[in-house]
Amino acid sequence: MSVPVLEMKKISKSFYGTQVLDNINLTVNEGEIHCLVGENGAGKSTLMNILFGMSVITDTGGYEGDILINGSKVAFNSPKAAIGAGIGMVHQEFMLLPGFTVAENIKLNREDTKPNPFSKIFGKKLETLNRKKMSADTRSALDKLGMNIDEWVTVAGLPVGYLQFVEIAREIDKENLQLLVLDEPTAVLTESEAKQFLEVVQKLARTGI
Repeated sequence: MSVPVLEMKKISKSFYGTQVLDNINLTVNEGEIHCLVGENGAGKSTLMNILFGMSVITDTGGYEGDILINGSKVAFNSPKAAIGAGIGMVHQEFMLLPGFTVAENIKLNREDTKPNPFSKIFGKKLETLNRKKMSADTRSALDKLGMNIDEWVTVAGLPVGYLQFVEIAREIDKENLQLLVLDEPTAVLTESEAKQFLEVVQKLARTGI
């Protein structure tokens, strides 16, 4: 039997004396889709924030319990650490820069670059953006979601529903992604967009995510 991608064991969390989570257990195997259902304030987002190492958790005393990724115990103290372990998260609030293009948002902090005469003298920081590579990678991620939009259009001009798919495309563009967390992903989608989203989730699950 294969080792679960994720195990959260006896997770508890309090905020200033108020118990939000009490001995929560969650196991996710490769290619599985799980849906957490509960009223507003039930602690769904808190559980996901614990998994993703968000500062709202670390700055309020942390949590109790254990998290295992592929059978190994972990304790993420930042989103960067969670991302490094192959975890992606799309939050309720969009994390996109309105003045940037779709490709620039998807590749933010992971830009593809190429050398130029200045960078050969002064270092890698002066390299030029490799727009061809960025465009190809972005196009591939968008195509997986069935999104026929220009990768170089500014996100500020896109419908709200499209922004959700850009967020997801950013996560699936990451090479080591093995677990994708979506916090209320259909809240801003129309009925047709929600249907498309569910089809995409099933497709991703078949790839093992």
